[in-house]
Amino acid sequence: MSSTPVHRFRMAMAKHLGKPLTPEMAAMIEAEAFHLPDCAVSPGRFPAVTFGAYAIQVESFRAILEELAPLHEEHWRETEKYRHGLRMRPDYDRVFAMERAGRCVQFTVRRGAELAGHLRMYLGQSLHTSSTVAEEDTLYLRAAHRPNGFLMLALLRYAEDVLRQLGVTQITANSKKVNNAAVLMRRMRYDEVATQFVKILKEPPDVR
Repeated sequence: MSSTPVHRFRMAMAKHLGKPLTPEMAAMIEAEAFHLPDCAVSPGRFPAVTFGAYAIQVESFRAILEELAPLHEEHWRETEKYRHGLRMRPDYDRVFAMERAGRCVQFTVRRGAELAGHLRMYLGQSLHTSSTVAEEDTLYLRAAHRPNGFLMLALLRYAEDVLRQLGVTQITANSKKVNNAAVLMRRMRYDEVATQFVKILKEPPDVR
């Protein structure tokens, strides 16, 4: 069977048929068709740090997805109540593509082998300044590990240090009313610059 770029492109298109053609999906199809290099941020580039009995580090999203999925569901139930009329159906393929392109950095907090919490940042280029920016997608610590409030601060400080080394000049994070993360962000000297509004119209049709 032919293995030309055209054939690989057709196979990649067929594999993802029916999914929205987002920039991330286009990047994944291009990578599969033309064997683009893996530009994922290497976890080994950044040494882990310890905070008491915990280790804070960079890990591969793809490699630990099986561990992350239960935390994703816990986070959804706890902090995403405003959109519980919608089904939780994460598009992990898009995250894989972003990680491969060097646009997703996954941070974790572990106590021994246990995954206690995590933070995920998406990297991109600002359309206004052309500089590298990072946007927080998930910041979550399991309830049993929250009594030590300084653990989350340690995670954020570590993430900031890594992102600074990656050339990031601006970090955007949000605080939901249900978790009042604004207190944490103010302590980390983030400026409150906007209020976010959401309106849920209806459950979109299942196109997958």
